[in-house]
Amino acid sequence: MWTIPVLIALSFSTVWLRLTVVHTTYELDQANKTLNNLKLEKEKLELRVAQLRSPRRLEALAREKFKLLPPTPEKLIRMKE
Repeated sequence: MWTIPVLIALSFSTVWLRLTVVHTTYELDQANKTLNNLKLEKEKLELRVAQLRSPRRLEALAREKFKLLPPTPEKLIRMKE
C-alpha cells in the first residue's frame, strides 16, 4: 500500500525538477541573448566614439562650424623646456 503514494511523490518530484530545469534553461538563454545584444551595442558605441574623436572630423568641425583656421606663424608661442 505504501508504494503507490511513494511512486506518486516521486513522479511529482520528477516533473517538478524537469520544469525547473526547463525554466532555468529558458532564463539562461534570455540572459545570453541580452549579453550578446549588450556586447554588440558596446562595439557600436566604441566605434561611434572613435569616429567622433577622429582628428579629421574635429578639424572639419572646427573649420566649418566654429570658423577656426590654423594659427599664423605670428600667433604661435614657443615654450622653452
